[in-house]
Amino acid sequence: MSTSSRIFQALPTNFTTAPKTTTCLASPPSTPPLETGPSNSESILDLAVHVLATEAASLSHLTRIYTTNPTARTAFVHAVQCITHSLSVNHGKVIFSGMGKSGKIAQKMVATMNSLGLMSFFLHPTEALHGDMGIIRAQDILVLVTYSGTTTELVKILSHVPSQTVVIAMTAHNCRNSCPLTMGRENAIILPTPVHEKEEVTFGVPAPTTSTTVTVALGDALALAVADTMHTIEGRKTQDVFHGFHPGGAIGDRKRTLEDCTAVRVGDIAMLKGKEGWKVADCLVLAFRAKGGWVGIADDGSVVPPRRLRAVDNPDMALEKAGILVKKSEMVVLDGGIKIADARGLVRPGQVLEIHLSNGEVGFAESEDIL
Repeated sequence: MSTSSRIFQALPTNFTTAPKTTTCLASPPSTPPLETGPSNSESILDLAVHVLATEAASLSHLTRIYTTNPTARTAFVHAVQCITHSLSVNHGKVIFSGMGKSGKIAQKMVATMNSLGLMSFFLHPTEALHGDMGIIRAQDILVLVTYSGTTTELVKILSHVPSQTVVIAMTAHNCRNSCPLTMGRENAIILPTPVHEKEEVTFGVPAPTTSTTVTVALGDALALAVADTMHTIEGRKTQDVFHGFHPGGAIGDRKRTLEDCTAVRVGDIAMLKGKEGWKVADCLVLAFRAKGGWVGIADDGSVVPPRRLRAVDNPDMALEKAGILVKKSEMVVLDGGIKIADARGLVRPGQVLEIHLSNGEVGFAESEDIL
């Protein structure tokens, strides 16, 4: 007798089976939908406005300090002068260091300084204790970013910093003798970055918010003040230096002209003699060998732009029927001296640009190259 038969024989005579029910696994919990009612929306916006207003108040407090406090004002000027002297006279550099969020702020300051032509580097405090201290020279400036002014990792590296190196501490401390980072160091400078109210009191959590805001702002002020001072001495303008280090992106486009873009010169275009008898495949072969992938018709000056050529599905189609030839009369003629940012307002997608260069040559580009 099978096991199942023995089990059923042991059941009482009055046993009845329950009606068959469908069972399924419980579905996983879903994220509750965001309540969009008026009360919830108002509470969200109230919190956001509270944060923004508090951040603004912290900046106003910092501004008042550097407007009215003689010690802070003197320290800021001294810091600018020391950094300028290190960079322009002693051929030194500015080294920023900080832990955690302060380290991120220090890295942002490095990026800002470098974009203004002020040589700067970031030194991670922990890595410094494992060999990276070698980057520091006596003529350099060491900027320590720490709201508390007591960061253990920063305190540790100070004993290994050359005594001649100027140390600038961006911290909530107001006095050099009260901060462990500057205490007993004659050439140390304190740049106060206090907040008007503790973050835990304002927001209920001591997350770096207002303290990081004021530190970033003072870092920007320091970078721009040093740049203006140093570049004026050198007979240069800060904006010219800044643009020189930003050849790409939207900032670079404000200075770059059409002549600087990837316009293909007429001499670099692969030429066909006449239109008749040629297929798209013939153009593809020529374009593959030509600079920029442009093909032209020697007889009438029309061209086949690379984007249009690549868009054709049938390579066996006759060139004249493919609809990819652009006549000279259909081109947008522009002077090569026009700034790319200005040229964008003169063209639209799908157009071919005939660019007249300063050396008398003519170049071609597709509008997508600058849009």
